[in-house]
Formats: sequence, structure tokens, C-alpha cells
Amino acid sequence: MINVLGNAIFPVFLIAAIGALLGRLITVDVRSIGRLALFVFSPALIFAYLYDAEIPAVDVINIVTFLTVWLPALYIFCFALCVISRLRGQHRSSMLLTTMFMNAANYGLPVALFAFGSAGLERALIFAVPQHLMSGTLAVYIAASGSVGVKQALIAVTKMPTFYAVIAALILNVFNLGLPSAISTPINLLAGAAIPTMIIVLGIQLTNVSLKDDLLAAGVASIVRLIVSPVLALGATLLLGIDGITQQVLIVLSGMPTAVYTTILATEFETRPKQVTSAVATSTLMSLITVTTLVWLVQNYL
Repeated sequence: MINVLGNAIFPVFLIAAIGALLGRLITVDVRSIGRLALFVFSPALIFAYLYDAEIPAVDVINIVTFLTVWLPALYIFCFALCVISRLRGQHRSSMLLTTMFMNAANYGLPVALFAFGSAGLERALIFAVPQHLMSGTLAVYIAASGSVGVKQALIAVTKMPTFYAVIAALILNVFNLGLPSAISTPINLLAGAAIPTMIIVLGIQLTNVSLKDDLLAAGVASIVRLIVSPVLALGATLLLGIDGITQQVLIVLSGMPTAVYTTILATEFETRPKQVTSAVATSTLMSLITVTTLVWLVQNYL
């Protein structure tokens, strides 16, 4: 387990710590850096890996099928928890935000790369892209307590460059169409900047979150996000007969901490932002133990 911590988890936290230190020492326009990662580096990363990916079609189908089983199961569990706890309005929205949406990109992609290599990262990208699109649609809908319509949500999806990066990469990959080096080289250079930039942004963002508020709710949300979610993921993979590295990556990514992006949405729509930011901080700190354990378990027992 020490090897897992040192090889897969510690590098992420070390780079994030550099980002946090940077955020403390100088004034950083994290929104601009985040947008650069979101609209330039991330699409380049997704395109570069999916274009060259040699993932068997059955694994792609398995990942998509897994998402259609696991996500509804997670939502039903979280919604039932809200009903049992008699949470309504903003309390329910904040709980759903902090349990449904994980840091699959800034945190999950580096962990997948460091723990499982390029094959793990390729599968993680297929998992992370729908999560990324949901952050701009379903997460907004939940944060706004249903005030955003389906039409606006669909429009938001089409505005995300990752949407087009996925389509373009898959078309070129499926039909085995080559790209001239004049195009592929700059794309690969931009892709190389994606993961370190995302981790730096994560570190800077975490300097603005707090552990002081709504610790009970944050603790419950963290347990659901870090423990219940991967248990549901394990059940979904067993139900669907998914095994090997695909199963390992799916279970680990399902146990990522709450997405930092949820704090932005909670603040924008006044959906108990203190509770949401506390859940982000709590789950991220707890993940040092839980994600390390998850990686060790799947590598040794699956």
C-alpha cells in the first residue's frame, strides 16, 4: 500500500500542494487558468489519447453501459438518503451536488495514469468525459433547484469543446484516418500540459475551501462519495461482467472526492455554499486514505 501511495497518490498531492502554495504566495487568476485547462488543454488531452487509443470496442461499450447502471443507482441512493433525512430545497440540492459529482478530471485522470499507466488513462478519459459534460448540465440543474430547463442543459453540452474533441477523435480512430505531424504535434504538446495544469488548479482552488462549516453534512457526503459510490460501482461491474483493468479503473474513479466545481455552482445559485465547500475539503483530505486503499484493493484482489 505504501508503494501505491508513493507512486499514484503522492504525486497528485505534491503537485496540488505546489498549486496551493502558489495561490497563497501570489495573486493568481485561477478562473483564467481553469478556462485554459477547460477549453484548450483538456480537449487536446482527450483528443490525443482517444485518437491513438487501442481500447477494444467491448471495453468502450462496457464503460458506457456501466455509467448507465451505476449513475442511476448512485442517484437513487443519494435521493433516498435525502428523503430519509428529510432534506428539502437547498439542503437536498447541496447534498446531491456533493455526492453525485466527483473530481474525475483534475484528480481522477492523474491517479489513473500513475496507478494504471496509459491504458488506465485511456479508460479514465471515456469515464471522465460524460462526467465533465454532466457538470455543465445536470449539476447546474441540481444547483439551481430545477430552474434550468432541459433545452438550456443541452445547449450547454454543445458549447463544451470536449464534446467535439471526443467526436472528432473517435471518427478518426474508427476509420483509421491519419493526421499530419503539423497538426498532431501541437495537439500532443497541448495535451501534455493538461494534467499538471488541472492539478495546479485543484491545489489553488482548495486554498479557498473550508473545513469549518457543516461538518456533519460534509462527513456524510464524503462517506457516500468515497465509500458508498465505489461499492455501488463494484456491484455494477459484477452485474455487467466487467473485469480486468477496466473494472479497476471504474471502481477507483467512482471513489474520487467531490468536484471542486460544485463550490462554484453552489456559490452562483446560493445552494448552501459553505456546506458544499466543506464537503469538498473533507472528501479531498479523506481521499488520501480511501483512494490509496481503493487502488491497492483493486490491484491485488480484482
